[in-house]
Amino acid sequence: MSSPGFALVLGVTGVTGTPFAEQLLAAGWTVYGVSRRPPELKPGTPLAGFRHLPIDLQNAAALDDALRSAVGITHVFHCANAGSGDARLQMMSNLLDALERRAANFRNISVLQGMKYYGCHLGPFRTPAREDDPRPADNAFYNDEEDLIGRRQSGKSWRWTALRPHSVCGYAAGNPLNLALALAVYGSLRRELGEPFSFPATAACFHSLFQVMDAEMLARAAIHVATQPACANTVFNVSNGDIFRWQNLWPSLAGFFGLAAAGPGQQLLADFFARHQCTWERLARKHDLRPFPFGRLAAWVRGDYTAPNSRFAAEYDIIADTVKIRRAGFAEAESSEAMFLRLFARYRAERIIP
Repeated sequence: MSSPGFALVLGVTGVTGTPFAEQLLAAGWTVYGVSRRPPELKPGTPLAGFRHLPIDLQNAAALDDALRSAVGITHVFHCANAGSGDARLQMMSNLLDALERRAANFRNISVLQGMKYYGCHLGPFRTPAREDDPRPADNAFYNDEEDLIGRRQSGKSWRWTALRPHSVCGYAAGNPLNLALALAVYGSLRRELGEPFSFPATAACFHSLFQVMDAEMLARAAIHVATQPACANTVFNVSNGDIFRWQNLWPSLAGFFGLAAAGPGQQLLADFFARHQCTWERLARKHDLRPFPFGRLAAWVRGDYTAPNSRFAAEYDIIADTVKIRRAGFAEAESSEAMFLRLFARYRAERIIP
């Protein structure tokens, strides 16, 4: 990792933005974190270099005013979400306008894309996906943003980098939108109901290849490529470094909850969550759990997929080739099974699950 700079982290309360801020601060960076509410950074994070900017990224004037006082920004890490492709484009346009006016030292913007770039939510696609694969039709969400950044960067001194992980897993206080937490809640509910840990998708999903990404490792990967001149204006696939089939992980995940593992059941994960809001509320009161918006989980799991496929699993492989980022010098790897078990333990310690 290169010498620390001044980072602007957008969406700092999210499951990606929070660990980005934590990893940058731990490495000695000065961090400006943008979100409507302050983030809850993990204990031990050095906070002297952190400043929260409570602004709406859709408000161009507010963003411009904030960057006027955010002195020295060298790198931007875009972890914020928007409700639509048009809103995301407007957000990016506002951001680049403000950076070019106010951030004289601006060097690189890092954006998060994902496997949806390859159309993983649309149906089967070429695997393992490679960064130079043709763009699928009817998938403008990332394409339009990438094209906008390319046009704006042309002839400028600043650069961009983009990463394409799938299913980022981590922890951000108050934010349930990640697969590891969804599975931790699912296991807790199954235990409360006295039921086995059945697989909440089809047999084809159970046997397909899948991959995930630890949020803290993703942050370190983004920092690495954003600070290497040879990585400028380049896209990288990234993952934990392994691939798996749910059928092979399922017994270990069941064991964390003291449950017997079972194969595919009759109910999809999103439908299970939709039916058990009251069960979760009862469980949360019983164990004095920290509140979080359980009601958002079902819609998040469904995502843009067509059932029985979902963010949790698909009846086709969702894997990417990650040789390119390893050749660029980022060689970290972690067992996805170990990642899930580590995160489950953290959720328990944080009183998100009993």
